[in-house]
Amino acid sequence: MQSDPHTPFHALQTVSLSTAARHVVPMRRRDFLAAVACGSGVLSGCSTTSGPVRDPSPTPEPTPPPEVHTLTEEKPLPTPDGVSNEAAARSFVEAHERRYVYNELVGGFGTAQPATEITVEPTDAAVVYATDAGYYLLSTCRGSAQYYDPDGASRRARRNAASVAHFVGSDVHRRIPFDAYRCAEPIVTGSGEGERSSARFQIYDFETPPNYDQPDQSGHEVDVRISDAAGEVVLDRDYRTSLPLTVQPRVTRTTGAYSISVSTGGGGQVQHDWSLSEPTDPAWWALVVLITHSGGVTVQTLYPNEVVGLPSGSLCTRLGNIGASRRRSDDVPGR
Repeated sequence: MQSDPHTPFHALQTVSLSTAARHVVPMRRRDFLAAVACGSGVLSGCSTTSGPVRDPSPTPEPTPPPEVHTLTEEKPLPTPDGVSNEAAARSFVEAHERRYVYNELVGGFGTAQPATEITVEPTDAAVVYATDAGYYLLSTCRGSAQYYDPDGASRRARRNAASVAHFVGSDVHRRIPFDAYRCAEPIVTGSGEGERSSARFQIYDFETPPNYDQPDQSGHEVDVRISDAAGEVVLDRDYRTSLPLTVQPRVTRTTGAYSISVSTGGGGQVQHDWSLSEPTDPAWWALVVLITHSGGVTVQTLYPNEVVGLPSGSLCTRLGNIGASRRRSDDVPGR
């Protein structure tokens, strides 16, 4: 069975919305990664609240007394054995995400004391694309935990694993959360303009294992060209999918009909009509170039509903115009 391993966030250059200090480390050709360790709102993330801050002390915190029930054991994650239809794929994702969130709450996000109570809500999941090889889904699962405090203060944590993308086939599962990704340089710039007033698209790679140590290597080379109804080129760039998810923010602020042409280094090609009308239309933010688990390419809008659909905002706008994808005119070694 193939599985998408859980990679700790410290393996990435990270940005945390829960802290005042935001660390951005420039990478070659100004590529960078945005990762949310503790997000809020519609973004996947977690949050913690604790009691009063105490002075640091070399003395370890006391362990819970025997009469206090604690939760310290993680639950084994299920495997997609014999998944052969949409219902089975959805059932697998629902079970997987509940245990995944439970295990994260057991870990406590750095909390020194064990959990005394964990609650995980039922998973919302929807199939967004079906192929002969398997199914692509989006899911959202939320949970919370109470942690032991020797002083009796309230220590709680919440986990919101929202808009997580999955591929599920027979004995195969890949999981790509919407909380760690490479941001590409915006096409449209200007002060005071947010992402919600402009269109964006994402590139998901379900075939290439993530390479967080060398994010400029491996993966697919994906060429994307977008033209408006008059034939004027709006975007003409190439991207490398050594990471599972790339976000291209601020493509355009103009409503109308657009044509997207996508090709990959492996010979895959697809064209798609992109219509942008009302700003509340998910086409403005949920368009996806999808590298399938078998290496093909398609373009889909991943927004089956507001619970699991891709969020209308991303960290790429919050961080400003820092990140950049490789432009077609760049001299990229090894091409």
